[in-house]
Amino acid sequence: MATIRRDFGSLDHDGERLYWESAGHGGTPLVLCHGAGGNHAVWYQQVPVFAESRRVVAWDHRGFGRSTARKGPTTPALAADDLEALLDHLGIETCDLVGQSMGGWTALGFAIANPARVRRLVLADTPGGIDCPEVRTAIDALQRGPGPLAAPPELGVHPAVGAPFSARDRDHAYLYSLLGGFGDPDLAAIAPPLLSTRVADDALASVRTPTLFVVGSLDTLFPPAAIRAAAARLPDGANAGVVEIPETGHSPYFEDAPAWNRAVAAFLG
Repeated sequence: MATIRRDFGSLDHDGERLYWESAGHGGTPLVLCHGAGGNHAVWYQQVPVFAESRRVVAWDHRGFGRSTARKGPTTPALAADDLEALLDHLGIETCDLVGQSMGGWTALGFAIANPARVRRLVLADTPGGIDCPEVRTAIDALQRGPGPLAAPPELGVHPAVGAPFSARDRDHAYLYSLLGGFGDPDLAAIAPPLLSTRVADDALASVRTPTLFVVGSLDTLFPPAAIRAAAARLPDGANAGVVEIPETGHSPYFEDAPAWNRAVAAFLG
């Protein structure tokens, strides 16, 4: 088995310390932006796979994992700015970019502001701020609920993983909850500005980056119908389609990593 080099560190930016990890080398770098239930560590089933052929970077949003939030919780605008600073720090001019759930707002916002720096974009279980009636319905349901980002007290149960996964693999479902507990993100303060951030129509019309949407068939936070409607809002040249991962909830990258990895690898080429 070939050795894969791993590096890690932190970047001081805008009064915060942003933690990052990098593995592998060569190819177009792949940058992974986690959701509100995670941090850099949730990508443990992706980094070793993709790092066999390219550099892979995972990082922590403000307040998550090992990154600070001294000035307050992250927002989509702050996160996109943090990502730009991180890529500059790491010497990455062009990358393939993945955004999971909350990270989709970061990824799409960055891609719109920096189109030349993103070769391909993956939006995983996220509308990324794309506005349409189906997405608004999903967001309204989230805002009426008991708190979409908070894990229930039952062992191995979490709104960001599907019920079949919790039933068949309770230990890894429990691991998901544990990983999400790293850091001290103010989830109650993060949710409102996140869910209210919407990409303007003219900005969306300018997107030329090939974009793949991946969604779990059982995702109750952003159901497949909402994701398909969001994808349809992209210009024809940018919409690379929607891949639905069967029998998974809001986190197929965690629940069925082999299927998710195959879909993303096929798109990235």
